Amino acid sequence: MPVASSSRRIRREHSDVIEEDNPTQRTVEDVEDGEEDEEQEGDEVQKPRRSKKSVRKESKRKVSREQPEDEEEELEDFGDQPLDKSNGAKLAGFASDWNMMRRQNHTPYYTLVRDVATVIAEFAGSDGAEQDMVEMDEIMRSLIDTEFELVAHEKTLGELNQKVSQREKIANIVDLYEEEVKRKVGNYNSKTSRQKYAKSEEYITFKSAIYEVQNPDQAMPPITEFIPKEDEDESDDDDDLIVGGVTQDYKCPLTLTILVDPLTSDKCGHSFSASAIRDYLGTSRNARKECPSSGCKKMICLGDLRPNKELAKKAKDAARRERMRSDESDGEEVVE
Repeated sequence: MPVASSSRRIRREHSDVIEEDNPTQRTVEDVEDGEEDEEQEGDEVQKPRRSKKSVRKESKRKVSREQPEDEEEELEDFGDQPLDKSNGAKLAGFASDWNMMRRQNHTPYYTLVRDVATVIAEFAGSDGAEQDMVEMDEIMRSLIDTEFELVAHEKTLGELNQKVSQREKIANIVDLYEEEVKRKVGNYNSKTSRQKYAKSEEYITFKSAIYEVQNPDQAMPPITEFIPKEDEDESDDDDDLIVGGVTQDYKCPLTLTILVDPLTSDKCGHSFSASAIRDYLGTSRNARKECPSSGCKKMICLGDLRPNKELAKKAKDAARRERMRSDESDGEEVVE
């Protein structure tokens, strides 16, 4: 057998010494233990640390999930609170909104319906005109009914505002408001047609305009003549319900001709053609003279006069009808 040389033995002994003094090689057990440690460290790396911020956010979310339930319980215990005086201005503002809506979006239709009805009465044939007039009457009544409901909302809000202003405690404001409006409208709907419309200025004006076209130069009879009596109505002798029309005179007291650009006096309500009354009163706005209308003793001046567009339109229509009647009478004379 070959024998190791002395130099090889020396090198082997030297290496063994080195390993004993500072071991650099790992045993199998050490390697396995090391691998397990590395795996554990890897797991720790894969699981990121939760920052303090994330912990705080999660705690906040838990609190927020718990808060709504607590708030709902508090609101249930809180209940509806009475209005204080600072809320009165809001109620007044709501009432003003209803008033503005009624004046801007509802009231103009009265004039439109009245104008259409007078055109039908003047030009439509007798066969179809009667049914058309019935429909126009129903539309006018519907407008009056709707206006009452709008006014009911406005008045109810005004009444609630008055109570709040007097420091009266009002709780459940929405329920109280709705119930009061419902009560007002219900009472109105329970009335008869005469009770609803016989005192309505819009309805009286509507019927007067139609009657004037159909019966020129004749005063309209009491409005109750156009509204059938119902069982709940009082007798026709009731002075409060008898409202008759008057013959509308579209002639100027000064010129005795149809009014042109009429001006109406605030003092007495009489109307005049603009140029005629200005000539009569003079150039001063404050110089007063006795009203030139027959029997009127009021003292008026230019400052009391206001343009009357509605009367101007009626005067033009009256002038047109007068010309038509004159032409018809002239035609009949020629035929004879």
